[in-house]
Amino acid sequence: MQGFFNIRKSISVIHHVNKLKNKNHMILSIDAEKAFDKIQHPFLIKN
Repeated sequence: MQGFFNIRKSISVIHHVNKLKNKNHMILSIDAEKAFDKIQHPFLIKN
């Protein structure tokens, strides 16, 4: 269900940007979930 929400939200943002008269816009997509998967937290592993 989360995937559907993300796709619908992306389509909504693109549609909104396309309707604007000022065409100086950029849409940036970042996969933050995978970025945080790469971070190591050794202090959380220690007891």
